[in-house]
Amino acid sequence: MNTRRILARTCFLVLILGANVALSAAPPFGVACGDGRVDTILDNFDSAWTFCCTADAVIPAPTLRTVPGCNGDAMAVDYDLTNVAPSGSSNAGQSWIVLQKFFSPDKNLTSYTHIRVAMQGSNLNSHDNIEVKLRDASGLFTTALRSMTDLSAWRAIYLDLREFTGTGTIDLAHIAGLEIAVVRCAGCEVVDNPSNAGPSEEHAGTLYLDEFAAVDLKPGAANRLSETGFETVSANSTIRANAANALLDRIVPCGSAAPCSPGMDLIPAWFPETNPNFNTYAVAEALSVFVSEFQATGNTAFRDVAKRMAAKLISLQIAPGRTQAGAWYTTHTIQGDGLRPPDRSSESVVCDGNETLVADIDTCEWIGNVGWALIALGKLQRGAFYDDPIALKDALDRGAAWIVGQFGRNTGYPDLISLGIEGNISGYFGLLAAGKPDEAALLGSAIYQFGWDSVQRRMKTGVRSEDAPTAMDVSGSWGATFLRSMGRIEEALDSQAYAASVMRVCSFDGSLCAYGDIAGPYTPAVEFTAQAAAAGIKDADFAMQQISSLQGPDNGTYPGAFPGAADHWYGGPLTPWNTTMAGVSPTAWAYFAHSGDPLLELIPPTLLLTVNQASLRTGDTLILTARVIPGSTPTAADVYIALQVPGCTALACSLYWQGDVNFTTTPQPYVSNWSVSAFSGPIFSYTFSGTEQAGSYVWLGAFTVPGTGGILRGIMQAPFTFTP
Repeated sequence: MNTRRILARTCFLVLILGANVALSAAPPFGVACGDGRVDTILDNFDSAWTFCCTADAVIPAPTLRTVPGCNGDAMAVDYDLTNVAPSGSSNAGQSWIVLQKFFSPDKNLTSYTHIRVAMQGSNLNSHDNIEVKLRDASGLFTTALRSMTDLSAWRAIYLDLREFTGTGTIDLAHIAGLEIAVVRCAGCEVVDNPSNAGPSEEHAGTLYLDEFAAVDLKPGAANRLSETGFETVSANSTIRANAANALLDRIVPCGSAAPCSPGMDLIPAWFPETNPNFNTYAVAEALSVFVSEFQATGNTAFRDVAKRMAAKLISLQIAPGRTQAGAWYTTHTIQGDGLRPPDRSSESVVCDGNETLVADIDTCEWIGNVGWALIALGKLQRGAFYDDPIALKDALDRGAAWIVGQFGRNTGYPDLISLGIEGNISGYFGLLAAGKPDEAALLGSAIYQFGWDSVQRRMKTGVRSEDAPTAMDVSGSWGATFLRSMGRIEEALDSQAYAASVMRVCSFDGSLCAYGDIAGPYTPAVEFTAQAAAAGIKDADFAMQQISSLQGPDNGTYPGAFPGAADHWYGGPLTPWNTTMAGVSPTAWAYFAHSGDPLLELIPPTLLLTVNQASLRTGDTLILTARVIPGSTPTAADVYIALQVPGCTALACSLYWQGDVNFTTTPQPYVSNWSVSAFSGPIFSYTFSGTEQAGSYVWLGAFTVPGTGGILRGIMQAPFTFTP
């Protein structure tokens, strides 16, 4: 008998069986009901819940059935909300049903961060809301999911426990029951192409529910992914070139009739729409693509269109004399022979640049769009080929001044602009692009102060405690790049890993998997997948390979362009709109994923200082370590390192380190005009003898523009205390 051969076969079988076991145990890429990514099942719907009530007797009671689901049995809820409560009744005009589940004993959810519940609808024309509720001893805490009953495929929906609001504070240690309500909602849907009328609404159908679960998504938890570095995309020059040409093909020409089209040299956000929507963000994205493609290829067609588009964009900047001078309107449409800004949110009056209400400013001059206009114009300025550099600089200065003028407009949030974090992040990068690093540092500090979730270690969508739904741009792409730009590399990796944990999703037909956009997840969104991939999210290359199949073919209607998403979807707690229309944003971000993120270009070099001990006593040795992270582009800088001794809290009294144990009271760089490169290691050590002044010390470090003192990034600090 050949023992060696038998052993080899045995090992081979073990390897094969082991591999099969590992593959069968591993969850699929996309979040899905039954994937095992939950910690505890609160109810699996193997038996029907209790029907509680309706808004009025004219609304039929639902029929509850147990049917095969996505993970064992599910509950089917046949509802009909066609009727509404009559005038004069207690719930006049309303139509809803409520289902209940009670626990004995109570459930303790304090160890978890999220609810995850699986659902599917039967009727694509029923766009009613679903309310999910938790009951404690004091009452109900609710989160509402708008236009959800038309969800045509099973989806496992994540709901942060902070999204559930009610009277007082929820007692997560004693959850006595659950409720689900289906609530009629008229006019709640946004169709795939808003230029076309959708089918008539129907307020009846079947809602399927399965796997009502809880999950912990804090760092280190079993279902929280982790990242140790930023991944890259295998650049595909064909995808990149086809995307750039797709945008070039959609620039509005003069037209055959005089005068020229008012939209000439602009680009519509979504190509099939009958009345073009010239969204400023979309125009800025396209301008950034054209500058990049000219720089990469030397093709003058992209240079020339970039010049014309920039001139048009500058001409649309709100003129001096208006309250919002220096901003750009959020969007324009064509009206007659001119371009029309949107209407104010407070009244049906066209925006004119004299808005004073914050809600009107957000509608008329959205901070995010203004930020992106500056990002694009700043990229053009760095390209150094625009014919009127003075006008370009003036536009950048005026736009930056407008952003700074918005700081602190909401009481209680100094140096912040919007209560939503995304707009602030775009404004931050806009200030960097406009050459305003000090102002950007102020805004950046406010963003981190009010937007960082220190428990789940991720960026939140807004400043309020309940602003906890997941958004890929805030947690996984722009927000992660923002954290990198602030020198918070570990925070960036953690936030991105959180987004990767929640937002992985496959299309309704299961043919491709990538990342979703806002809440859910629902379906792969091209723009948000590409944003995250460009920022280095986990499995970036895989995700971009998946969505590459969506690029328009050469013989298609829009060759080289990408659709907004694999499927049309609108709904949820933050109502993302996913469209299958081809448009600028998905095409531009697919381009950036294969060529380079325009935000990464704006990251300045980082100098981080750390000490070996936060508290020292006589005989202890202080070791100061420096870590240098180069910026996205080669940079020369003066390096300042200073020490504030007890009683000193200003730069004027700081001691400027000159090497070894040498300090000067005169501000002098440690190194002048240094070509910044990666470094990590100790730079200073000192053993305390006991004669030194007791109290709090702070090391300070910063890169500055050579010879000017202009800070490239905020001043980094490393505090410590000494007690004899």
